[in-house]
Amino acid sequence: MECGYELAGEVAVVTLRRPSRYNAITLSMAGELTKAIRRAGAEARAVVITGEGRAFCAGADLMELTGQIEEVGDLETILHGHFHPLIEALWESDIPTVAAINGPAAGAGMGIALCCDLRVMDPGSYFMSAFIHLGLTPDSGAAWVLPRMVGLGRAMEIVMSGRKVAAGEALEIGLCNKVSSSGEALSEALEWAKRLCDGPTSAYGANRRLLYETTALGFAEGLAAEAVSQGRLGESALFGEGVAAFREKRKADFRSV
Repeated sequence: MECGYELAGEVAVVTLRRPSRYNAITLSMAGELTKAIRRAGAEARAVVITGEGRAFCAGADLMELTGQIEEVGDLETILHGHFHPLIEALWESDIPTVAAINGPAAGAGMGIALCCDLRVMDPGSYFMSAFIHLGLTPDSGAAWVLPRMVGLGRAMEIVMSGRKVAAGEALEIGLCNKVSSSGEALSEALEWAKRLCDGPTSAYGANRRLLYETTALGFAEGLAAEAVSQGRLGESALFGEGVAAFREKRKADFRSV
């Protein structure tokens, strides 16, 4: 199993378990995570999501993803079939969701964390919208959530630069709610989740959806726009060069394509 699940009292703890790959998400792992979040909604009063080892989540596993595009379909199809159900499970959850970010949260990992209701970050962790380095646009909910959290201008800079946003800056600009003591992101997230268990569980989901739905673009339309953009760019030479650079551990040369 690539996704762990356990109950700590009334809190479900969901753990991404591919530490040797910095918890990069495979298609099967996305399915496991979706099921775990939905299971938590039926069994718990709050859920904490974290990563095993030194990372929260490095994003989609590009090695697997690029190897299966011909078999599974283009990136738009993959998003609709595997990643969107995961993000929708977070969106639809009636219980509060807390991300315990114990290391890098990049690409789809950043999207998953941002789509949780609350975020606790280890001092050494960071966010990174890595899509630009592959010649892509953000997905897994990030394109919809990020500008709503930090404003369009700051979101544009984070996405266009693809830089790391360290925990201190993330707290300052509103990407996380708390920076934990070193190595204590999970324990502090658990304590927060346990306090939330005393609240009106079904109202948490209603509050989440109301706050987001009062903005201009609906959630489903935002996901659809992400998928169309990603599907188009996933067929481009830019993405091919980005993946090649990733595999060869070098800087992408987008001028060459």
